[in-house]
Amino acid sequence: KECAKNMLEVIGSPFPSVHGAMNDLMTHVEFASYVAEKEKLLLCPLSCYPGVFAPSMRKEKLYRIKERIFGPRKFQIAGRCIGFHCHTDLPHGIFDDEVRALQLLVGAKVRDAMVNSYNLMIAADPIFSTFAQSSPYYQGRYLGKDSRIIMYRGGSDLGNPYGLYAKFEELGGLPPYKLTVLGLHDLITSRYDAWKSALIKAGINLKTLSLYGSVLETSWNPIKVNPHGTLEQRGMDMNYLSTIAALGVLMHSTIRKIQQQRLIAIPSEIGIENPFKQEKDVIHIPPNEYVRKVLQRFAAYEGLENTEIYGYCKAFLDFAMKDFPRGQLGLIKPLQKMLSSKKTLSDEILAYAHRNGFSRRQPLTQDFAQELAIHYSEEFQSDFQRTKDMLRKNS
Repeated sequence: KECAKNMLEVIGSPFPSVHGAMNDLMTHVEFASYVAEKEKLLLCPLSCYPGVFAPSMRKEKLYRIKERIFGPRKFQIAGRCIGFHCHTDLPHGIFDDEVRALQLLVGAKVRDAMVNSYNLMIAADPIFSTFAQSSPYYQGRYLGKDSRIIMYRGGSDLGNPYGLYAKFEELGGLPPYKLTVLGLHDLITSRYDAWKSALIKAGINLKTLSLYGSVLETSWNPIKVNPHGTLEQRGMDMNYLSTIAALGVLMHSTIRKIQQQRLIAIPSEIGIENPFKQEKDVIHIPPNEYVRKVLQRFAAYEGLENTEIYGYCKAFLDFAMKDFPRGQLGLIKPLQKMLSSKKTLSDEILAYAHRNGFSRRQPLTQDFAQELAIHYSEEFQSDFQRTKDMLRKNS
């Protein structure tokens, strides 16, 4: 179950390799597809259904809390936005499994690995969101290449005061870098306090906080420390399984590279002009404000059409692939194809709509939105088999 009845959450089990995780995930997707087919349904891989609809929201306690805080109408945004969340394990020793929180009394090597992994993932968020984008339409209208991010995150950095987390950017927006584990711990605490204040303002009994189980549960940022003891990238659109595999490999390999080579992610002007330039043990990333206010916005609205985002994505892929495991090179091909064609799935959707007479300025008709959704749902099934073959060849 997820927050809306039109959504299906498919949870993969943890594995030491992306191949194992993907094979497990695909077993679940195959079963879901089988059940859906028996009910004469299709699984739609798009992050936003392209037509207009009002989702039926679930009424479990945690969902009712959000509905009270955001309001019934605004909370429906969550029911229209489907994401791909990718997890990788935290540096060994940094996480306390009993209290489900970060450990502060750990060695410098572990602390540095945590902070640099976290900051690099924030810097890379516009890249992962660009490669994953599949939502050019929201409620039948074109908002940008990643309409889901525009509507889900919202806020001043994305120029949308009507987004779900527009008034709660600390809880749902792209977070700032942190220089220390203590700083990251303080950020987690301040988010918990912000959610507690939202409960009080909505007239909700604070005893309900016990439902969350961990202070790490009370934030929904694109990059977060998850109470399962993982670093989670939750800023990506849902997409084809081949793209999900490629993004999983990219995230896993990059974090492993940062930790094994003990790289230090340094925000600087160099990170703007030469992003992800490596000098010995230093990797240059753009300043946080530039990532949040410039790159995040370019990625959401323009994607690979924007020359800066194109160069940023290419620079990151070049950096990641310098030490890429040979057995995983084949899995990264969908991302290389996007760069060579300068087209993501959102671009393909827009081209499909244009061939059928719809410019970006025109709202889609309900009939065409249905046709478009069915087309890509059927493509999802074809991609499933291609991904299965790809995993077998690159195992």
